Amino acid sequence: MSITITIDDREVRQMLRAAPGQIRQAQLAAMNDATSLLLRDMSTYPAQRAGSSYTRTHVLQKSWSRVIEQRGRDITGRVGSNQNIAPYNRVVQDADMQARQHRGTWKNTAQAVTKQREAAIQKMFRTRLKQFVG
Repeated sequence: MSITITIDDREVRQMLRAAPGQIRQAQLAAMNDATSLLLRDMSTYPAQRAGSSYTRTHVLQKSWSRVIEQRGRDITGRVGSNQNIAPYNRVVQDADMQARQHRGTWKNTAQAVTKQREAAIQKMFRTRLKQFVG
């Protein structure tokens, strides 16, 4: 006795053809989410010290930007502060170079934000992949 089961795999084949594009869309969406979050965190000023007479110019805040680049299969997101706009950015928001007067007040250093947001960013990528691929 011979029994044959024929499976129509057209739908599966179509899903496999579409998957690379959907994965790419998911990666781009997640990179947009992640860089937007990091940009917001880095450009947020702490509360001004009580009794301070310093008038903030918000130049440091305006110096932060984000860029997403695609090269082949690679997608790179960058969040950075332009030293031409705010040449003092490292003494304010780089924990390794932070000036004494900024320690304790400017807690959103590049290092601190990276450490605080790593798990959230990984979750963003997982969520976007589930959203686009299923």
